[in-house]
Amino acid sequence: MEISPEPPQLKPNRSNVVRGIAFTLLAVSGLLLMFGLGYAVNDLLNDDESAAPSENVAQGTQAKEEAEERVQQEASEGSTLQLGTSILEEAFEILQDEFVDKEILDERSFRDAAIRGAIDSLNDPYTEYLSPGDIALGVGGIESTYEGIGATVTDRNGVVQIVSPFRSSPAEEAGIRAGDIILAVDGESSEGWTTQQAVERIRGPRGTEVVLTVQHTDLATGGAGPEIEDITIVRGQIQIASVFTEPRLEVIPGETGPNIVDRDGNIVEDIFYVNIAQFHSDTPEELVSVLEDIESGRFKGLILDLRGNPGGFLRQTVQATDEFLEEGAILSEIDADGDIQTFGATPGGVATSIPIVVIQDEASASGAEVLAAALVDNGRAVIVGTRSFGKGTVNQLHPLRKCGAPEGCGALYITVGRWLRPNGQVIEGLGVAPTYEVPLNGDDYIDFGDLQIFAAIDVLRGRELPPVPQQSEGQ
Repeated sequence: MEISPEPPQLKPNRSNVVRGIAFTLLAVSGLLLMFGLGYAVNDLLNDDESAAPSENVAQGTQAKEEAEERVQQEASEGSTLQLGTSILEEAFEILQDEFVDKEILDERSFRDAAIRGAIDSLNDPYTEYLSPGDIALGVGGIESTYEGIGATVTDRNGVVQIVSPFRSSPAEEAGIRAGDIILAVDGESSEGWTTQQAVERIRGPRGTEVVLTVQHTDLATGGAGPEIEDITIVRGQIQIASVFTEPRLEVIPGETGPNIVDRDGNIVEDIFYVNIAQFHSDTPEELVSVLEDIESGRFKGLILDLRGNPGGFLRQTVQATDEFLEEGAILSEIDADGDIQTFGATPGGVATSIPIVVIQDEASASGAEVLAAALVDNGRAVIVGTRSFGKGTVNQLHPLRKCGAPEGCGALYITVGRWLRPNGQVIEGLGVAPTYEVPLNGDDYIDFGDLQIFAAIDVLRGRELPPVPQQSEGQ
């Protein structure tokens, strides 16, 4: 397939991580757990809701149901695989008889560890075993409300670290910042914790308090070095809005409030701004609501800000993308058998002709990448920012039922396919390249403002982008 060349890029620079008080959204992992909510917000999930956005989607749902029926039939007939499961029982029995510290043996932990070991051997960061405890924490669901502090967390870098607090959440209002390392929870050290262990200790009913000892890693301390702080957070009922018409941070720090302004500090009234923070069950409705008058002729363009968007549900991602396309492919899925299913746009979107500039960064992942790639490949948008994360796998949750335990057997969360953008390229491991490379770090933001929003405004107004500002020595 022939691919049209992209317009010339500004100075290439992927080493600048968007951090500090600008947009410290660390590279998301396969396990970004919302405190008290659930699992893998960055993963593009196949949900079971009806009313698929295209005939192809409906056919895919039918195929999935038929496949599940076959699996159930094969299970009832008995498996012919010789995995030696009895050897696990034998090993546990020997440990019960001979192990010097047999009092620490736990059959459930032994079973869970065996499954996790087998999954780890696949070397796939997005395929995981979820224990019954994981399921009890709400793992596997992405909802629009939950009880907790309102943040995403990862253990990807060997420490428990905040990816991003949600807007107006208890975490953000208490002073939690993107990139914060969680050193302790209620005085208990988090050293060696997994994401799941952090979730178990931090989540809790609304109205209760939790004290996080955090090390700030951004540049808001004015270069004074890492700052360690005890932050008390009152847990709340988190309403997870996903679509906003105001920037998360001031375009010019300390000066512009919620307004979108250009490089000269003038309020921008001819360009509409929308930020999609993630894709959950209410995102399409939220998006349509804010875009109702976008085609009225008042605006010459739209800035679609996807920075830090870790993805979400497949169906909602496709529906949101469809609002900007009158026709064309949105994405294709290639499964384990090499079969390809295409998700197509349908007529009737609310913003199908207005020029669009997408802003993305290194933390734009999965669904955010699908949306950006679909708009670029269909000639509907250009991208300003940096290369996206590169999460392009299809993941599904499969409950396990054969252990016989009353508390349940857990589930497998597995990679079952990969996404292809409309031009046929994979997203996994590559991400989506910007049309105009405009890096932004904490120093840039403090000294020059939101250079990526400025660039988006310039593109929509047909202006030539200026060179990326250079930091002077000593800054």
